[in-house]
Amino acid sequence: MENYKVQIKTRKNALSLVAAATLLIYVGLVFYRGGLPELPSFIKGFHTGAFIGTELFLVLFLVKYIKASKNDEELKKLYIEENDERNGLILQSASSLSIIIILIGLAIASVIAGFFNSLIFYTLLAALLFVVIIFFMLWKYYTKKL
Repeated sequence: MENYKVQIKTRKNALSLVAAATLLIYVGLVFYRGGLPELPSFIKGFHTGAFIGTELFLVLFLVKYIKASKNDEELKKLYIEENDERNGLILQSASSLSIIIILIGLAIASVIAGFFNSLIFYTLLAALLFVVIIFFMLWKYYTKKL
């Protein structure tokens, strides 16, 4: 359990660093907005929402880890939750199906977009190729590892 406490401490430090870096980047971009191209209000709103959502997500996990590190019972419960084989299998099954749906969706969307706008077509095609490359790289990695 001591090793797990060290892992939790490392996670807390990493999450704190990511939360602070995200805040600094966002604030820097907001203050430098005059030097950037003018954006529609929808995109500005999306940026604000994405920033707030990311920060809330990071803070919630940070609170969870702080709470667990102060209470041995909470730490044990978190350890069991993270190492439960059922949760791993559920995540693995959902991930496998998700990647297939994403690949098919991106392929169909890129074909349809090709009829309307070439920029969107190339963007979706690039996203599709990125996902396929990552998928095959990880497949090859785990084939050798397992």
